[in-house]
Amino acid sequence: MNPLEIELGPMESFPQFPAEVILEDIPYWLVRTTEGEYRLLLAICPHAGGEIRPLNDVLFCPLHFWTFNSENGVCLNDPDEKLMQRKVELRENLLYAVGHNH
Repeated sequence: MNPLEIELGPMESFPQFPAEVILEDIPYWLVRTTEGEYRLLLAICPHAGGEIRPLNDVLFCPLHFWTFNSENGVCLNDPDEKLMQRKVELRENLLYAVGHNH
């Protein structure tokens, strides 16, 4: 296994998306895109460090009411801002976080 890979678990462990995941003591939301890809979006707002939570079909920061696209993490209030993310791969029914945040 690649040292930059962390097993998240089998697909059955995530019956709903976004799914809350703690990885190396960092909170993320595991999301599935309409294209069927998976990614981890950092659950900490880049603006003021608020805790990102799902709200309807977006991710929401209650500190200053910023909202983020729940598939790609782009901020809907300021498109120059976005949530850090980490790539996720599905192999043999197991999800793996791969690489670093970007």
